Amino acid sequence: MRFATLLALIGLALVPSAAAGSDATPPLPALLARHVPILVLHPAERVPPARVDGFLADSDLQRPAGAGWESSGGQVGPGGAGLRLNQRACRSIEGVAATPCYVASQARHRGAPVVYGAAFRRGNRIDLQYWLFYPWNVYSPTVPPGELWQVHEGDWEAVSVILDASGKPLVLGLSSHCSGTRRAWSRAQRQGRRPVVYVALGSHANFFAPGAHRLDPRCPNAPLLIEVITSFGAKPVDRTARGRVVRPRLQRVTAASPSWMAFAGAWGEDAYVHFPGNAPIDYGLGPVGPAFHRQWQRPVATVLSWPAG
Repeated sequence: MRFATLLALIGLALVPSAAAGSDATPPLPALLARHVPILVLHPAERVPPARVDGFLADSDLQRPAGAGWESSGGQVGPGGAGLRLNQRACRSIEGVAATPCYVASQARHRGAPVVYGAAFRRGNRIDLQYWLFYPWNVYSPTVPPGELWQVHEGDWEAVSVILDASGKPLVLGLSSHCSGTRRAWSRAQRQGRRPVVYVALGSHANFFAPGAHRLDPRCPNAPLLIEVITSFGAKPVDRTARGRVVRPRLQRVTAASPSWMAFAGAWGEDAYVHFPGNAPIDYGLGPVGPAFHRQWQRPVATVLSWPAG
């Protein structure tokens, strides 16, 4: 689920360790390959993480035209602020009913799941970032989804591992809605050196364990959404559970490579929220790509500002 803004929350002070240039520190690419997350999907999840190639192949690049949008032609590349990608065969305004269309579109593109990785060194800390792409996000407080839902195309989520200068893991950070949560590496579930992350049904928010996770009221739009969900007799929660396990392959990226990393537009057409007895409400475009998120632009500091989870 995407909320409108990111919040800077509680900071975390860590004791400095070895100097950043220590000869004992493994190269950043080796560290990045060492801690690729393992994902546990909800048993009812229909949209697993995917390569962006299929989404790009199935999308039109569009620009505003009067009260609507028109194809702009060209390729997805650097710039493009104000443009959007739109899955040509599916319509997000249809909400839950559109899910089979997005599932079918993704199924036409074969290939193992990937995670897009980048490493950043800031002072005496290293931030390993792992970005996951989901073509379709459909959140509902009920299982199966009911008449109360929130949807958008092109969902980007991230996992961060914060290391000291010698390469020792200190903190695991997980994106979830308007910001994220963090946990000491020593308390995180792992398989060897790889963190285990539980992905919420539909919204793809990341959590440290299976269960029901109440929506964070500190997110800008969450109090109103929580009130509405509660008024309809549902629980305002994300749900994680032990289902399919995904071990994605690492693909390294930079702010400029592949070229789609430099695309500043929206990864999706208009997003919608629906309440029983009402027409779907448009609440803006899909999210931007990894390089335009605060987590990428302020590595280390952003994750350490998240509340403990």
